[in-house]
Parts: sequence; structure tokens; C-alpha cells
Amino acid sequence: MKPAKEKQRGFRPWRDAKTQAVHDQAIRSNTSGRRRIMSRLLFDTFFQSATGNLPYDYQSRLAGGNARTECRSQLISIPTGLGKTAAVVLAWLWNRIQSENPKWPRRLVYCLPMRSLVEQTGSEVKRWLTAHGLLWDKKSETRKGKVGVHILMGGEEAGEWDIFPEENAILIGTQDMLLSRALNRGYGMSRYRWPMHFALLNNDALWIMDETQLMGVGVETSAQLDGFRHDTEMPTFGLCQTWWMSATLESTRLATVDHPRPQDGWPFVRLEKNDLSRDDVKARVCAAKHLAPCDITLSAATKSSYAKQLAEWVSKQHQPESLTLIVVNNVGRAQEVYWQLKKLKLADPIGLIHSRFRSDDRKKHGAPLRDQDGRIVVATQAVEAGVDVSARTLVTELAPWSSLVQRFGRCNRRGEFKGNEARIYWINIEIKDENEALASPYEAEELAIARKAFKTLEDAGPESLQNVSVKERRLIRPVIRRKDIVELFDTTPDLAGHDLDISRYIRDGDDIDVQVFWRNLGGRPPAPAEPKATREELCRVSLPRFREFLDRLRKAESKAGAPKLRAHVWNQLNEKWEETSTARAGVTYLLDVRAGGYSTELGWFGAAKFDPDVSALAQPKRTGAAAYSDNRLSFQRAWVKLSDHTQHVVNEMGKLLPLVPAQFADAFTNAARWHDVGKAHAAFQKMLIQGDTERRTEIWAKSANATGRCERCFFRHEFASALAWLQNGPRNAPERDLIAYLIAAHHGKVRLSIRSLPGEEPPPERPDARIARGILQDDPIGPVEFDGLSLPGISLDLLLMEIGQQANGTPSWLGRMIALRNRYGPFQLAYLESLLRAADMRASAAESGLKGGES
Repeated sequence: MKPAKEKQRGFRPWRDAKTQAVHDQAIRSNTSGRRRIMSRLLFDTFFQSATGNLPYDYQSRLAGGNARTECRSQLISIPTGLGKTAAVVLAWLWNRIQSENPKWPRRLVYCLPMRSLVEQTGSEVKRWLTAHGLLWDKKSETRKGKVGVHILMGGEEAGEWDIFPEENAILIGTQDMLLSRALNRGYGMSRYRWPMHFALLNNDALWIMDETQLMGVGVETSAQLDGFRHDTEMPTFGLCQTWWMSATLESTRLATVDHPRPQDGWPFVRLEKNDLSRDDVKARVCAAKHLAPCDITLSAATKSSYAKQLAEWVSKQHQPESLTLIVVNNVGRAQEVYWQLKKLKLADPIGLIHSRFRSDDRKKHGAPLRDQDGRIVVATQAVEAGVDVSARTLVTELAPWSSLVQRFGRCNRRGEFKGNEARIYWINIEIKDENEALASPYEAEELAIARKAFKTLEDAGPESLQNVSVKERRLIRPVIRRKDIVELFDTTPDLAGHDLDISRYIRDGDDIDVQVFWRNLGGRPPAPAEPKATREELCRVSLPRFREFLDRLRKAESKAGAPKLRAHVWNQLNEKWEETSTARAGVTYLLDVRAGGYSTELGWFGAAKFDPDVSALAQPKRTGAAAYSDNRLSFQRAWVKLSDHTQHVVNEMGKLLPLVPAQFADAFTNAARWHDVGKAHAAFQKMLIQGDTERRTEIWAKSANATGRCERCFFRHEFASALAWLQNGPRNAPERDLIAYLIAAHHGKVRLSIRSLPGEEPPPERPDARIARGILQDDPIGPVEFDGLSLPGISLDLLLMEIGQQANGTPSWLGRMIALRNRYGPFQLAYLESLLRAADMRASAAESGLKGGES
């Protein structure tokens, strides 16, 4: 390999002469065996250059020795602490980027159960990419040959990754954010951008489902999605595979109705002989972890004094200059134990880790975990995954066996404590009734199975646990079906303004979340321009706990002189913050600071016992939130003619055509030419020009004015464009209905169904006229003439909005679009609409001098 080529691909110099000699010999020999050796050596160097360590054998096997290795769905079951994250990320980088293997998807989707794991994984991935010069950032002039890393979680600006579908990207997010997007109901984002994320996450993507033992029903949902993507009735563009990964992987959970177990079983990656021969692997696998029951028991009788007793007992067991880790099963108990430990005023710092903190508070409280001196940390399941710490003393409540194995992995992780130095104590939970709340968030039967496994076990090291066979209870979980995915393709809310609830497919029961942030509203309703939440402000709250909190707020109002402190949610259709007394999964809620519910010391606690210091954050930018009638992309820094903007979109569309088969080229070109013809409507031009009579001689696509509002309520120019195409586009053009759909859907607001929106009424002089999306029956539009398009003056006909085939034999809009969806399947049709949207956003961004676009 030439030095120039090595530098170009990000290789560091060979580490030693022996490696170089074998490499040179492999090149001189043209046998397949020598080529495999060369490929293995190249990957070893690639891996070491990124991480500083030589790969384990399983990491090299996962990447494959043959440059034409095909990516396939598989299971990865490797003990904790042995580099699973590096294994999968660098295997993808090696094949997709370094080896330029077209059989590997262009997007790596890394799905994790918790926010803390997302932040940690994102940092590691950026470090590995930087080591090879492959990281794309906003400072880079070009994305060519680079990989963008985009974080998808509440309040995080993921960037404009979705308008560059042709580029390689790594997407890292929580299961809430990623699975909801894969189901076309993305949490914490503009509903009008749902179809783009749905498209790009279900086409040409490799999904990594990491730490599956914490994902609940998310595992079954991911299995069903993998089954759908390999179904001939729901095809995808490009491969879309899934890797499930955990130290305690339950493969039986992947055998779902549309994802049956293959006859020979799923491909499985495990440690093999070569892995186990390494000293560092031996140290981890053979690490001793003495196991004993704790003197403290949790029961109905001890519940009130439990936290105090446990804190005092732990203070006596804690060893100087070491980590003592206490893992309890819910946030409330973690907060109580932490508070009791703080009261003891111990010399070593006390940490608290759970998922109900704002990001800055979570980092502050998690700091002791990363220290090297003596410390005590109280945690929930948040430490069961992705936390590379090694406690000398671990105290854990009884939990399901798979969770306990993960917790054991945080004790003597690297085998540095010898003999009986490392100790694990388990706390029994006495449950009289299978529905007793003390078992929450688990089932009583799950705990009983784990308790039985402890009877003869005195060591919890990996080697000892290999001899323990625990058949965990198979929980009955909701399973998303093909019919559900098809119905979710339509993003139009129902007549009450509600969407299909997907929460039961994202997380189990009490594990379903909402997001909450606070502002100093002074007791007044938030203004429409109130800024949207930033990542630093957001706190995740269990849906059942938040519902309890809202009930408390309502009851508090009944007291004399009590302020009205309701939660508020953004209504994108009415473009305002609205009071609400109900809570729905995945929604973001705004509270007045006086409502309380949060403490910087404890996180979310749902009451006002402690000072809710929620105001010490930087003031966010006043950007506003997404709205249906929003036309911000039409107000740029300069005037742009409709003909010029159209040509810009046609040019951008040409760059994206290689992503789809050649048969779609003409359809995309026509859709690009016609996509903004509706802007010629008098109401839209009036909004842009705003009384500037000198501008009336041209038809404009963009205005240099700061902002504007159309006099027609809910006016959507893209719907007018689609109607114009169907009425006057070339009759012999192939894919006429597909072109109409691409035109109408290019802002995500007009898609499968058309109806009048709430509050949308025809004028008094025409009470019976059809009206939809601001278009009135027989509205005039045109003439419009420019290269490649000729539209005479016509009257727009809304007959298509009627359900069923019309008397003249014309199918309805809904009938046409359902036929398209059934023909291409939801994944491919969403992908096609996303390409035109991306081209339009890129053209608009270039015209305004910005780097990205908004929908």
C-alpha cells in the first residue's frame, strides 16, 4: 500500500517491522489465504489506530476478513467490558467507509435505552472517527468521504442529516427517539418532518440495538421492523439490517410473528477460543466476586425505615479509597437512600445516578462515579449498561436475572481485586402479593425466579455465572403488526387533533416517558413566541408519575388563593401553547417554575418538598416552534424568482437521483419543476410582496421581507401545486399520481388524506364551496411560464377531496394515494418523498446563505 493512500484513508504508520513484513508478504502472494491475512492485519491496524488497542478476535470476525462481506442481521452476545460498541462501530466503518463495500448500509443507527448512554457513545464514536480523519463537522467544507455523527434525543439539535441522504452518517439516540421515528411518530420533533426520519431509518440503514435487556417491548418492536424490512410486500431501498447486542441476550424474544426464527437459528457472535486465550479477557472472565445476602430486607414492614437502615449499613461496609455502588429498582428509593447517606456526613463524596435529571445536573451527580478516590454512588438501572466502572463493593436489590447479571458486571470489572476483596450483597424484597408495589417496575414472578437462583450461588463472576441456568419468565408484550405500520404512514391527526398512540410499542408500562421543562412565566400563559426547549432544560419523567403530578396541580387549585399552574403543550395547528390536564407519551410539556416538581439535588420528585431551583439556565434563543401555516422558508435574505428557485431544486434533485432506480428520473424531474407552482396563487404572492407594487411584475418563490402571514388560513401552496399538475401536467407523463404525491408532500403537511381543517370555513358568499388547506373551489392560478413548464391560467378543482370515485370516473385523492402506498410500500414511498424534500431544503438553504433547512 502506498504511503499516500494510507494517509488518504486515515491509516497511522505500521506499529512494528514484523507486522509490516507479513503485510508485504501478503501483497506479494496472490493466494486467497494470504489476502485474508492481509485484510485481517489491515483491520487490526485500523482498529488500533482508532482505539489504541488491538482488537479481540470476535471484533475482527465481526468486521469480516473479505472486503465483499455482506452485512446481515445477527445477534451479538459478549460479556460486559469487552468493547461491543467499538466492535460494531468500527466493523461498519471498516466495511462501509474504509473498504467501500456497497453491501453495507450508508447509515449506522445506534439505539440505546438511556440518554446517558447516548452521550457517552457519541463521544467515543467521534473520538474514533477523529483518529482516522473521518469525522464531518460543520466546519468542514465538504461531506465527501466524511461521516457525520448526529445525536437524536430530546432537546438535541441533530443537524440537517436528513437532507443529505446520500452521505454516510452515524445516528445515535434513545429507543424513544429512534423507534418512534421508525414508526413515523417521532417524539420531540416537528411532526411535519416525521416522514423524512421514517424513510431514512427504514431504508439503507444498519440498526444496532444495544443493551437489549433494558429495552422491554422495544426488542420485539425492533424484531418486527426487521421482519417487515425483509418482506417483499414492504420493500426498502438498500439493505436495512439489525444487530441485537447484550451480555444477557434472550434470543427467544426475537422470534415474533413476522420475524420467525430461521431454521438454522440466527447468526450469533460469541467469544471463542482465540478470545479467551488473551490475558485481559481471562482477567475479566475469571474475576472473583463474592456473593452474599445483605442484612437489610425490603418489605411492607420495613418500607418506612428501609432507606435509613440501608444507608447506615452501607456506611459500615464501604472500603476506603474504593467505589461502593448501590443499585435500587426505582428512582424514588434511590433518592431516599441518597438523602439518608447525605445526612450521615461521610468523608467520601456521595453520588446519585438516575434517568430523571436534567443533563447538567446528571453530569454533576454522576461525577463521583468517574473519580478514583473513595466514593459511594446510589443508582438505578441507569448503571446496568455502558458504564465502565469497577466497584469493590456492590449492593443491589433483587431484580430480574438479566438485570442482576448486568449489575454484577460493575463489580471487579477488570479483575483487579483478588480473593474475596470484591463483594456483592443482594437485598431480598419480600412480596406477599404478586401485585405488591414493592416489586415495581418488575413483576413479582421475575423476582422469585432470580431469588431461587441465589440459593446455591456464592460467587457472581462471569466464570461462575456460566454454570447458572435461569429460564426467565416470558412476558406477553404488544406486538406491532403490518397493518399498524401501514396505518401509521398517514400522519394526519384525527378530528380531535390526536395521533395513533405508539407508546406501547416503544417501552413497557411504567417505563413510558414524557419530557418536561420549566420557564419563569409569572403565572401567565406562555406567549406563542416562547422558545422551544433546549437539551439542557429537558427532564424525562415517567408517564404515570407525570399524570399523578398533574392531578396534584389540579387539586392544589381548589385551595383559596392558589395560583393556576397548568402544564402547557404546543399546538402546531393553532400555533399556540395550550393548557392541558392530560399527559401523552413522547410529548414535551412546559411548566411554570412555581409548579415545582424538580430539585437540582434529587432530580424529578413530583412534589414541592425541596426547593425546585430550575431557573439557573442560559436563556434559549427565541426561535419559536413548528406550525402548520409556517412559511419561514419562503422568507430569505433576498428575492428569488419562482423560475430560479425551481431550477435550483431541479439541480439539487439531479444530485440525489443515483440513490434510486433510473425509472424514477423523469418523475422526480417533473415533480421538481412543478413543486412550487402553487406559489403563483394570488394569496401567496400577496404575502411575499406585502404591498411592494414594483414586485408584482414577477412571480416570486422567496421574499427578502423578514416574515409574513398568508391571509388564507392554513394555506398550503404545495397542495395548489399538486392540483395544478393533475389538471394541466402532460397526460402522457408516467407516474402522474406519484408526481402529484411528491409535489404535495414536499413540506410534510399534505400527504395521504385531504379534508378541511378545524376552523376552516368557506366565505359567507359561497357557503357550499369546497375548501381545504386554504384552497377554495375554483381559485384561479397562473399563467406560469419558464423552462420545462407551461401552465396557462386555470381554476383549481377540489373534486379530488371527495371520498370515493367520482361520477366522471376520477379517483379521489385518498384513493390515488392509498394505491401508491400499497404499490411501493410505506418504506419506499416515504423515501421517494424525502428526496424531493431534501432537494428543496438544500436549494432554499443555499439561496439564503445558510447550511441547512427547516420544514
